[in-house]
Formats: sequence, C-alpha cells, structure tokens
Amino acid sequence: MTNYQLWTGTYTQGELRDGIYRLGFDGKNLSVLESWGGLTDPSYLQPVGDKVYAVEELSEGGSIIELSPGKKEYRRWTLPGSGYCHVTALGNLLYASGYSGGCLAGFDLGTERLCEFIEHEGRGTDQKRQERAHIHSAQPTPDGGGLFIADLGLDRLFQYRIGPDGRLAPHNIQPFIQTGPGQGPRHFAYHPGGGLLYLATEMGQTLRSYRYDAGDSTLELLSEYPLYDGAPVKEDTAADVQLSPDGRFVYASVRGSDRIFCYRVMGDLLEAVGSYPCGGECPRSIDISPDGKYLAAANQESGGIVVFNRDQGSGELKGIAGRLEIAGAVCIKWAR
Repeated sequence: MTNYQLWTGTYTQGELRDGIYRLGFDGKNLSVLESWGGLTDPSYLQPVGDKVYAVEELSEGGSIIELSPGKKEYRRWTLPGSGYCHVTALGNLLYASGYSGGCLAGFDLGTERLCEFIEHEGRGTDQKRQERAHIHSAQPTPDGGGLFIADLGLDRLFQYRIGPDGRLAPHNIQPFIQTGPGQGPRHFAYHPGGGLLYLATEMGQTLRSYRYDAGDSTLELLSEYPLYDGAPVKEDTAADVQLSPDGRFVYASVRGSDRIFCYRVMGDLLEAVGSYPCGGECPRSIDISPDGKYLAAANQESGGIVVFNRDQGSGELKGIAGRLEIAGAVCIKWAR
C-alpha cells in the first residue's frame, strides 16, 4: 500500500487553533501527522522540495511562511500589500498574489529580501466584485522566463517577463489578454506538454482554453467551456483548475453547486466527461495525486478534506476514498 502525504491550509478566523496541517493517506484513511499553530488564515500553500511555503491572508500587510516536516519552528517574512491568497515558486523566487490589495510581491529566498512589488490599477464591470484590481493567482510560464498573473478585478491575464534579479517587466508583445466583461479570471493551469493553458473564470463560471506559443510566449484563445450543468446560477463561483499528470483530463471546482467538473483533452479541444459532488460545501481547492490515482478537495464551508478515487482511463471520480474534518480548510496540495 502506497502512503501519501498532503498539506492543507485553513482560515483560522481569529480562533486559537492550528492553521497548517501535514496529512497522511494510506488509500483508505486520512490522518493528521503534524500541525502548526500561531498562524493567521494561511490560505494557500506551495510545497517546494522538503519545504512548504504559505501566505497569511491579512487585511493589512501580509507574510510568507516557510516550514519543514518534523520541525515546529517556522520562518516568517513580512510583505507590503494585503489579502495574500496565492504563492508560487520559481527557483529561489516566490511570487505572492494579493487579492484585496490588487498587488503582487516578489521575494528572493537567497537574499531574504523583497525583489518586486506591483499594484494594478483600474476596475471592471461588476460594481460589487470588480471595484478595483484583485490579483488572485500567478504562475511562471513553462519556460520559466515569465509570469502570468490572473487579475479577477480587471478581467485580464497579465504577462510579465522575469529579470535575473526577480524584477518584472510587461511582456513587449502581449502584456495581457482580456476575458469577457465580468468573468473574473481566478486560477489557471498548464498542460504538462506546455502548449496549452486552462483558465477558470470565477463569476463567468467558464473554463477557457488557450494555445501557448513557446516561441514568443503569447496566448491564443481556442475555446470556452461551461462549468455548470444546464444553466448557470448567478451565485455560483468557479474556483480551482488542475490537470491530470498524464495531461489527458482537466478538472475545475465550482462553489455553490459544489461540484467538480471534468473534461477530456482532445488536442486543442475539450470533451465533457461529467460533474461530481465535491463531498461537502464550497470546494475552494483541488489537487491530483502525483500518480493520478486520487483527487483531493478542500471544502471550506463544510470544513474538511475529501479524497476521491479517480479512474485514470475515463477521468471519472469513482467515490470517496477518504475523508477528514478540518475546520476552514481552503487549500489542499499533495506532497511531491
């Protein structure tokens, strides 16, 4: 029996309880291996080798946390801006996305100093959700030379080139691509082959597919697919998007309907496989095990981690393999 490890971050919501957990999974049971307290709303985690980096989602200021399995002590670095809800890594560089601050902070682990800080300006068409810029996530381009940034408030996926010092400069050919008005780009994922990108729009409840040109690092919209059954419900919001390790299937989670949607990758096109109950309420984060056998979901409102059996041939989710109640779980990552 293979033993797996997972990491989860939670909204502590002002309570004196642990915020980050390392979990074990043996194919049937989920259990807590260790946990860390003294944290405020560590809403997103990024495992990197034998370490894990997390951001604390604070209304004023922010921070990056570095921790390691088996060590209760952790390191914390303060960031300017606010509302950090995502962090990504590129070598010694970390880039943290600030939703409420509409900002992105670059941090150099080698020098332990801030190497970049940008704030987007503007607003979108949705007066309630897009009253200002809201950077929700960022990821390096497949070649590692650039950074795509999803700004929910401006309906744009920005691209910056990364300098040797970690500083960012707008892409000179395609500094951004625009989604439809009021769609709200949130999270995105690359196909393992590197030539495709899939973007989930939070309010639009769509999965947009793009061809990525590695030559000039530009995107071309291919198509758009619904993340709802029948007709969209205004109150529903799309959240996370992930691809299977073999690149044959893409999954996206939707809060409100509380479902996980699966599409089969057919070259440049996608084919609907089905949608599945998330096993709780508000699936904010999903992730697929490195061997492709399982999909895990962090259900924020119902408070728990659910692991599904995954049919690697059809892409279907085949029932719950494990469940663990953890209050405020908002991020789930398999250790790799």
